[in-house]
Amino acid sequence: MKRISAITRYKLRKLLKYALVTATVGTVLSLFGGTLDRNLFLGWVFLGTWTGVLEEFLFGRRFRSLAIPLQFIGKALAVNLFTIALLAVAMLASSGHALSMGNGDWMPFAKTAASIGIYRFALQVVVVTSVAILVVQVEEFMGRRFFMGFLLGWYDKPREAERVVLSIDLVGSSALNERLGDLLYFRFLNTTLSLMTDAVLRHDAEIHKYVGDEVIFTWTMRSGTNHYNCLALFFDIMERIESHRHQMMREFGVAPEFRGGLHGGRVITAQVGHIKRAIDLSGDVMNTTSRVQSMAKNQKVDLMVTQDLLDRMPEADQHYEFGEPVLLRVKGGKRQMIIREVKRRREIAGTVKVI
Repeated sequence: MKRISAITRYKLRKLLKYALVTATVGTVLSLFGGTLDRNLFLGWVFLGTWTGVLEEFLFGRRFRSLAIPLQFIGKALAVNLFTIALLAVAMLASSGHALSMGNGDWMPFAKTAASIGIYRFALQVVVVTSVAILVVQVEEFMGRRFFMGFLLGWYDKPREAERVVLSIDLVGSSALNERLGDLLYFRFLNTTLSLMTDAVLRHDAEIHKYVGDEVIFTWTMRSGTNHYNCLALFFDIMERIESHRHQMMREFGVAPEFRGGLHGGRVITAQVGHIKRAIDLSGDVMNTTSRVQSMAKNQKVDLMVTQDLLDRMPEADQHYEFGEPVLLRVKGGKRQMIIREVKRRREIAGTVKVI
């Protein structure tokens, strides 16, 4: 059986989010109104799925260039106009059809809607779909893990876990900023980050944060080492950028290049700040990853990885070639760590080519 792609899984999860949020909010409103029954609950689930389909496949990309509040307003207006139009068509088409009331009685669909109050029902639909769009948009803005952590209070106290961290940094960012100017450089950077989306989904990565022209990705240790996701992501991003090189050159006169550092181990995750709260990662792994990335810049290589992380992927040398060991001092020079350059192998016509 063919494995469902990461992008398809992402879209299915998004539809499920809309269905769950809409069903929850709709059920609460129906309970207050005293009109809840099984058919109405299923209607809210269908409404959530319909909202997700519209937002993901029809309207989602059309509003991404807008500010976040305008994205929400635009999506809510567009989705609700389509939804109310669909409900109007359904009422016109339901003439002569009836719904079960759960006690053996049947009532025409139009009469059922009228009994609730058609305008009140339309208002409920607008409220429920708007809340669903808002919740999913905030969840995407924060990231699924951090959003759930805020809701459930996971990070009120520091939590310890083993994670893989990949940090990539744009080569020559200062010179690019001066050459392009602030506004064009921002467009250049945003376009570049958008090109990474498919690769991030394919390799189950979480985007921890953007720090200027630097992007920090994380995985659980199991997810990051599974299928060598942490290594594959970097080269997948590079391939994606290379495939759009002509487009980037035509629009900006330059194509982006990145260098990265990769490490894994024990990380502390906790909520920080009081006036402005955030969930951050801290510990030796974060500092070491930054040092590895700096070493990649100094060595003028694309990607370097610590031997400690490679030891957790014993068969990685079947797909990647690793350079000679290089010593890196960490923790103020108290100890040394071995790091190595990474190149990907490709089998071409029975031979192995290193890229």
